Amino acid sequence: MISIISRSILLDSALTFIPYTLINSIEPTMNFDAFDLHPKILDAVSARGYQQLTQVQSQVLPVAMEGKDIMACAQTGTGKTAAFALPLLNRLIQEYNLFTEGDLEPEHQSKVKVLVLTPTRELAIQVADNISAYAQFLPFKTTAVYGGSNMNPQRKALQAGVDILVATPGRLFDHIGQFGLDLSNVTHLVVDEADRMLDLGFVRDIEKVKKLVAATHQTLFFSATYSEAVKTLAEKMLLAPEWINVATSATASLITQEVYLVDTRRKAELLSELIGRNNWQQVLVFVSTRESAEHLHAELKLDGVKNAVFHGEKTQGARNRALDEFKSGKLRVMVATDVAARGLDIEALPLVINLELPFAAEDYVHRVGRTGRAGLAGRAISFVSPQDREMLQEIELLIEQTLPCITMPGYEEGAPLPARYRDVVVKPVKEKGHNKRKYEDKNRPVKNAVGKSNYRSAASGKSSYGRSKDKAKK
Repeated sequence: MISIISRSILLDSALTFIPYTLINSIEPTMNFDAFDLHPKILDAVSARGYQQLTQVQSQVLPVAMEGKDIMACAQTGTGKTAAFALPLLNRLIQEYNLFTEGDLEPEHQSKVKVLVLTPTRELAIQVADNISAYAQFLPFKTTAVYGGSNMNPQRKALQAGVDILVATPGRLFDHIGQFGLDLSNVTHLVVDEADRMLDLGFVRDIEKVKKLVAATHQTLFFSATYSEAVKTLAEKMLLAPEWINVATSATASLITQEVYLVDTRRKAELLSELIGRNNWQQVLVFVSTRESAEHLHAELKLDGVKNAVFHGEKTQGARNRALDEFKSGKLRVMVATDVAARGLDIEALPLVINLELPFAAEDYVHRVGRTGRAGLAGRAISFVSPQDREMLQEIELLIEQTLPCITMPGYEEGAPLPARYRDVVVKPVKEKGHNKRKYEDKNRPVKNAVGKSNYRSAASGKSSYGRSKDKAKK
């Protein structure tokens, strides 16, 4: 059946977008076997329970299989990893000339042929795991190298031979500098979340990588947003690439987005109120700084909400444990910063809350992209105070939407504050060799997760969430 998909082609690497219409392209609703993928790849796809292609897969797969460079603008949770992993695995089979004689386990000398760059360790782990699953019936070896963990196991894996390497730039250059990692055989380079890579200052590292890989190679760029910085880097990195834009707007249409207008001083209190009132069981809450994350963690803990913090100062082991507990339902809330949360893959996450708006509108897109993934509906709520209005306008301009605003009586800016309130100061103290926390109540406000005074009802000494828990026990 004929379908029409609008695309643009980039000529002479100058990023001149010339619209054209692609006829007889694969429809997004068609199955993976519509492509000339090797049966062992299709078996792996079926083993994961996937049947129909997502929109980004239907557009990227045929182009990538031809060996062309690609600049793709697509949101997280749209199947990007499969979009580049499947065609590259297929091309590796062809390049190694495997299975031509019916061999099930052909021998080949493993050298790094595919290099995937990611901005964060969590995303590196996630991508490597997904590629390994797609290659489970193939003889290719996949590994990930990233900071925050011991280099020796990574070094041993690389020395044993790797076909597909997923890496963060910093740790990649550690292995190049210390152990002489050779990238000269890389014929396929993938830059995932290119916009975030640039935000983190990795532009020079990416340019260096291009000089270290094979002179003739395929490059695939994926980015949730298309900024001038991404365009400039693409001009240097891509050769006559094809532009693919699968997003009709900056945020996925399956995500319901709304704004709660709230006094800055009462954001943490409103969060506890909403968690208790709605009985939310799995909420990813974003704040802008590590300090804010720790403050909010303490506030929620005081209210009896099981939660964990997820930021760059936490060890990789601590982050992995927190993520596992959040996914399993042992924790109701994960408090995260932007950098740490990039690459988080939480299946069927129902709700994202922006307790603090990000410093850049593009980060809003990445935050809300943690929900509404893989065709499932999601919800994103942003707490907005008067001082946040300018950033809200920038976000609405970027996503081309005007977000509905909701006011919770008693929490809006200018509403009378409770006549009585309490202050909680959390002090780590040691008693009998154990670390304990001592809570002191005082008749003055304390800074909450956003660095402002947080007022609570002193009549019960608890937030509404805590009071609702007490009622449930009775």
